[in-house]
Amino acid sequence: MRQVMPSAPTEYDHKIFVFDFDGTITTRDTFALFLRYYAGTPHWLWNIMRLMPTFITYKLGGIDRHAVKKAVVRRFFAGELAADVDARAAQFAKDVIPGLIRPAAIERINALLADPACGPESLYICSASIGPYLRAWASSASIHENHVMATELTISEERITGELHGYNVWGKNKVRRIFDQFAPHSVEIMEAYGDTRGDREMLHAAKASFFRPFRVTQIRN
Repeated sequence: MRQVMPSAPTEYDHKIFVFDFDGTITTRDTFALFLRYYAGTPHWLWNIMRLMPTFITYKLGGIDRHAVKKAVVRRFFAGELAADVDARAAQFAKDVIPGLIRPAAIERINALLADPACGPESLYICSASIGPYLRAWASSASIHENHVMATELTISEERITGELHGYNVWGKNKVRRIFDQFAPHSVEIMEAYGDTRGDREMLHAAKASFFRPFRVTQIRN
């Protein structure tokens, strides 16, 4: 009888520590906040009213959340100068996001950045929010901008077309985005941090996963 030898442990080219952003690092959804910050309240309200049929169709199960994201991006950003969006995103990252950061989350991020087992080369953000303001904030937090794996906007001739560049980084697309980031090399997710259904696949793919780890529960006497 032929003896089957056990396979050798897999050696990965990269080992990473990855965080969701909205609700995990922050206390609120930043994409919704940025839409209002970028457009201004009157224009934001007008766009939301125009999008109501899309939202209703989604609630009735006629379209999925990815279609909603595309419709929102098209309504708010189609035709806008990419430089204007980037500038506003940088200001949003400076003015708004710091007030939304969970203290325990940034404490863990700083600890990993200082840990030789992780460090800046192995720490990543993977989020369904859009890239411009996430990269701006990441840079301020000593995270490499190219370590932000986010939903991206298509740019043509310096203007945003209104289409997504790739796909909405949510659910199974988070794992897909991580693999795309490192292809053709292999990657092992050492730790993953998330807080919603949209992080489930990423959490399941990790060696160690943490669900809503930075929320402090108030104990009443």
